[in-house]
Amino acid sequence: MEPGVLVVDDHVMTCDGIAALVEKQCPVKSYTAYGAERALEILKQTRIQVAMIDARMPGISGVELMHRLKKESPSLKLIGMTSFDEDETILDLLRTGIPGIILKRNTTGAEIKTCLEAVLAGKSYYTAEIWNRFNQGGYDLLKEKIRFSKREFDLLLLLAQGYSTKQAAEVLKLSENTVEDYRKQMLKKSNTKNTTELVAFVLSNGLLLR
Repeated sequence: MEPGVLVVDDHVMTCDGIAALVEKQCPVKSYTAYGAERALEILKQTRIQVAMIDARMPGISGVELMHRLKKESPSLKLIGMTSFDEDETILDLLRTGIPGIILKRNTTGAEIKTCLEAVLAGKSYYTAEIWNRFNQGGYDLLKEKIRFSKREFDLLLLLAQGYSTKQAAEVLKLSENTVEDYRKQMLKKSNTKNTTELVAFVLSNGLLLR
């Protein structure tokens, strides 16, 4: 059975447009909801694997909906969307611990496909602009004396773009075992449980030097 993807956005044309891109780019069935309440109804009635949710909506906001769904539907994969540039909006999304975030204003069908494929495979994907906003040079992490090496940070960037351990190892020209050791070291340093939590932790706490 093809995966079901629910697009949630209060702007009808935007919602319909993203849903159309989803079906064009991926072998999935897309559904639309123009608000959180309708999204909750659809999720009760339909087998949905991924929900792509706009951060800001009237009534129950997208961020509130994501927090709720993480508790009520832990197996549901969540991707946050926003057209806003404000750091606080992006940070609110990161603090939910969701595995994927895209910026609607400049996303493409190809990026939506990459994000969906990564999230469905249990990986993370954060649009490149998020990294550019929160990393303007330097690899040092300052909070609580956490410090990542350049190699660890290079790996973190790849994992956040949906690379598997094997793919990251090929790019970095390291063995898979070495890459996995680096990943485990970073999880330990940041006291996080998985790669998604690690990436969100680094970005949402503003740990990268600017």
